[in-house]
Amino acid sequence: MIKKIFLFSCVVLIASCNNSATDTSNGTELAKDTAKSPVTQPENELADFKFHTLIINIPSPFEIITLLPKSNIPFKQGLVNSTDNVTKYTTTTKKGLNYGVYVVDLVYLSSNEHFSEVKSYFKTAGGLAKSLGCAEIFENIVGPRLENNIDKKDTINKIIDQIYTEMDNYLRSNDRLLTATQILVGSWIESQYLTVGIIKDETKNKDNELLFQKVAQEGYTLEKLVQLLKEFEKEKDFNPFIEDLKDLQNLYKEHKDGEIEKALLAKIYDKLSVIRGKVVN
Repeated sequence: MIKKIFLFSCVVLIASCNNSATDTSNGTELAKDTAKSPVTQPENELADFKFHTLIINIPSPFEIITLLPKSNIPFKQGLVNSTDNVTKYTTTTKKGLNYGVYVVDLVYLSSNEHFSEVKSYFKTAGGLAKSLGCAEIFENIVGPRLENNIDKKDTINKIIDQIYTEMDNYLRSNDRLLTATQILVGSWIESQYLTVGIIKDETKNKDNELLFQKVAQEGYTLEKLVQLLKEFEKEKDFNPFIEDLKDLQNLYKEHKDGEIEKALLAKIYDKLSVIRGKVVN
C-alpha cells in the first residue's frame, strides 16, 4: 500500500478542487497566482501519457523514507523543511513543489514517531492545499481523527493512506497535470535530499545497504522524470527546477554497477541541497 502513496500524493491537491469552488478567498488567491504564468497547463496527450507511465513504473518516494528508521540511523531533525517557511510560498509553482516536500517530511516524521510535530505538518500541508483551492480532502478525512490518534503511528499512516486512496480515481480525469507534476517533483527532491543527507556520512552495512541500493536506482527514476518535464519547459516559474534536475541527472550517471561511492554521494547531496534550497526558500 505504501508503494501507492506517491500516486496518491499527486492526487490529494488536484482531486478536490471542484469541491472548493465556493471558497472565494481561495479562488481569488489561486487566480492571482495563475495569472502570473501565461501557460497554466500543457494540455496534451503526450504529457498525460508520460505522467501516468512514470507514476506507474517508478517506486514511491515515500517507500525509501519508510526504510530510514529500519537502518538504525538516528533521526535528523535539521533536514526537514521548517513549517515557518510556508509563508514564503506565494506562487502556484512553489505551493505545489512544497506540498510535495511537506508530505515527504510528514512521512519521515511519522515513520520516526515524532508525533509532536506530525500535527503541525498536517496543518501546513493542509494550508497549502487550501491556498490552491483544494482543502476539502483534508477537512473531510483528517478532521478529528488526527487529533484523537496523534500518538498512534499505524492510525496516522491509515489516515494518510485514506487521503490518497479516496482521490486515486480522480487523477486521470483531472485537468491539473502541471500541479500534479510539481507535487511529484517536490516529493522526489525531498525524498532524495533526506535519504542522501542521512546516509552520505555512514559506512555501508547490513542495516543500511538497501538504502544505498535504492539511491543508486533513483538515477533511473530521475531519467524518466526529466523526460516528463520536457513537456513543461515553457513554464517560466518551473523551468529553473527542470534545468537543475537535468544537471543532477548527469551526476547519477557517474555511478557504476549499481554502486555509489561516498565521494559521489557527497556530490549528489551538494547538488540536491542547491536544488532543494531553491524549492524551500
